[in-house]
Amino acid sequence: MADSIDELKGLRPPERERLRRFANAFERLDAGSYALFADIPDQAAVDRAQEAALDRLGTGGRRDAVRAAVRVFVDEGTVAYARRFSLPDTVLLFQSLPDRAEDRVRFLASVERAVVGLILWDDLDPDDLGALIGPWGAFVGLPE
Repeated sequence: MADSIDELKGLRPPERERLRRFANAFERLDAGSYALFADIPDQAAVDRAQEAALDRLGTGGRRDAVRAAVRVFVDEGTVAYARRFSLPDTVLLFQSLPDRAEDRVRFLASVERAVVGLILWDDLDPDDLGALIGPWGAFVGLPE
């Protein structure tokens, strides 16, 4: 996934570097912890942050570059979710890790917001950045 980031045109070198570090860490993330990243503690703050992010992106090539970056991570998240290991239950039958479709959607949405936050790291105020990155904050080194 980190190699795909180098191919993203329209992103600045520091933005690509943050995404590359996120990609390396994301690939090592244990599938069992995905649910931890699906929570939205404050939907109103997330909505405001998404509006601010859209305003900063504008239109054209920059927005297209952000969409391409989001697509790389969401595609990888989708594949990673599908590859999760099964857990043996008490009678040695296998079942998948417990979750619901809503959990998967929220997880992938949080990945999308984190990618946008990493790209706009220098352009957003700290509250908006924190709302976008959400539970990924400690994971990506966002100051508390």
